[in-house]
Formats: sequence, C-alpha cells, structure tokens
Amino acid sequence: MAEPPDLVDDLQVALDAAPPYAVMPVVEAALREAIGALGVTLLLADYAEVALQVFDNERRSATSTSRSVHVEGTEVGRCYRSQELTVEPLGSTWRINAPVSVRCERFGVLTVEVAEEPGDDLLAIVPQVAVVVSYVVASARRYTDVFERVRRRRRLSLAAELQWELLPVLGYDAETFTLAGALEPAYEVGGDNFDYAVDGERLTVSVTDAMGHGLEAALLSTLVVAAMRNCRRAGEGIVEQVTVANQVLCEQFGGDTFATVVIMNIALDTGRGHAVNAGHPQPWRHRRGSAERLALAPDLPLGLFPDSRYHAHPIEVDPGDRLVLLSDGVLEAGPSADESFGAGRFSTHLDADRAVPPREFVRRLIRRVVDHRDDSLRDDATLLCVDWSEGPDNG
Repeated sequence: MAEPPDLVDDLQVALDAAPPYAVMPVVEAALREAIGALGVTLLLADYAEVALQVFDNERRSATSTSRSVHVEGTEVGRCYRSQELTVEPLGSTWRINAPVSVRCERFGVLTVEVAEEPGDDLLAIVPQVAVVVSYVVASARRYTDVFERVRRRRRLSLAAELQWELLPVLGYDAETFTLAGALEPAYEVGGDNFDYAVDGERLTVSVTDAMGHGLEAALLSTLVVAAMRNCRRAGEGIVEQVTVANQVLCEQFGGDTFATVVIMNIALDTGRGHAVNAGHPQPWRHRRGSAERLALAPDLPLGLFPDSRYHAHPIEVDPGDRLVLLSDGVLEAGPSADESFGAGRFSTHLDADRAVPPREFVRRLIRRVVDHRDDSLRDDATLLCVDWSEGPDNG
C-alpha cells in the first residue's frame, strides 16, 4: 500500500496534468492501485442542499437524470451535514464517507468502497484524498461546467444564474470568525444577495434585497453589490459604499425602483465596528443564551432620492456571539400573512441551534422556512450567519 504522503503527492501531480473535467477517473485509478478500492464516487450538493448528486462526466444538462442521495436521513448525508468522516457496512463490503470541503464551504462527499473493515491507515488516507479533490473542484469550476451541471436538479432561471455568479464563497472559516450564507429559492432567486470581504484588519458583511422579482430584481441587486464592491475596493467606508450605490440606482432608474441593504464593518481585533441600515430588516445577535434584534435605525432604501443621507451606527460583537443578517423573506414566509414564520419562531430556532456551525445552521433554517411555506416561497429568503470566535486572541 502506498504511504499517504506519496499517494497525495502523486495524485496532485496526476490531477494537475489531467483535464479539469476528468477528476474522478484519475482519483478512482489512484485509489484502486494504492488501497485496492472497489469503487470511488463523488457526490456534490445541489444548490438547495436537499440532495447529493452523483458526479457523472456524461451529464450534459441540468435536466439529465442523475443518481442522488438525500442530505437528510442517510449516512452519506450525515457526513455532509456533520463534516465528519463516517464508515458504514454494505453487506460484504465497507464504505468510507469523507467530506469534500474547502475551509467551511461544503461541496459534497467522497465515498470509497473497500473489501474489509477499514483500519486507521485507510481512515487517514481517504480524508487526505478528499482534501485534494476539494481544491480541484473549487478551482476546476472556473474551467468547466460539468460540476455545476451535476449540482443542478433542474434548470436555473436567468435571474438565479446572475445571483449565483455574483455570490462570494458560501462559507469562510478564520481564526477570529466563521461565516456562511444561504439563498432560497435556489433555482429562482432574483432580488436577494449577500456579500462579504475580509482583510487583515476587518470583516465587511452585507445583505441586499431588491424590489420585485425575476430578472429586473436580479439586475438591480447586481448593480447594488457591484457598486458597493467597487467603492470598498477603492478603500471607502460603508457609508460611502451605500451612498454611491444609492446614487447609481437613482441615475440608472430615476427613483422608480429601490433596494434595501444592511452592511456591517467589524474590526477583527476588538469586535467593534459600525453598521448602515438602508430600509432593511434588523439583524439579530445571539449572546449568552439570548437572541435579540440589533436596534439600527433605518435610513431610506437605495434608489429613491439621490441626496439621501446614510448614517453609521456603532455595533459590537463579543467572543461567543452569533450575528445573523437576513432578508424579509425569512420572517414573512408563510401560507398566509397571518401564519408567517415570524420573529418568535426565528428566535426559537436561533436559540435551539446555537451550537450548530454556521454552514449547517443556515441550511437548517432555510429548510424550515421552506417547509413552513409548504415548499413554495413568495419571496426570496436569505441568511448570512457570523460566529465570533472564543479564542484567546479574540476577547
């Protein structure tokens, strides 16, 4: 049996030489030779994180058939949800399930079937291979569409295509904080978006909700996020970012449409910072067992008046705090206006799932919102969760 370092090094060289769409033949051949694997499968999470789709190079469109495994109620799904290695017997063989993730962005699961119950050597090798596969998937998506085809259980709307392309990496794990975001409905989302950026001094996070639905809302949201990014990358603060985005919308649409946004800028060393609220739902903070809304007095939404003024409000997060930014589609989702998901239900879930990591927290809560609406949302629902670490350098 090849030693793990040799296998990983050889695999990296082979994958670097292979076409970006030929990941699995290379990985399977390496594991068959090195550990006698009987079968190797890559499963990728669909956009809504409901199912894990079997990666198949022959899948040509989002409407092609693809084998899938439910995220809930399966051992492979448990590996994905917990981000922990799992092992399961399959009659006369065994299957090792390893998470395929980069930092805390979850792509799916690598499964390796072997003839005998795996020992410590195999349980050390498979996760290392899964890490290599993770980075290949993360980078190869820029060269080929095959990974995105597999992730789609059905065709995305054009508005959703725009929004998914605009999104940053869905999860990020750092020494000071961990964050994750989610959008729903995954295949038709239009006006919602979230964004973040981190440097050596601060974290900036935002959630945007554009008026309306469909392509027009997606274009509006795209313009807001792009304007704020452009301003942020020029070194401007959050008040300037929002002000510029407002002026751009007014210039382009003449006050006939609008978008709401909440944006925060937090110093990594102190947890202190500021927030601007342009007509958006209040963020939530969970601290020492209690959930509360942050009192950020709202200014006018973006796009109504070119001379609107925006104000920065001081905020603070302490070690152990959880921040949740959301769009109104989360709290307002329901079979009717009288049966909305509501702040009370949201607060209850925020309490109950406080120990759940952000990536799994946003997935769970979005699924609960969708279930509450009987699988059909009237409006986009967006969550961005930030956990402030309790490490020795943060507090």
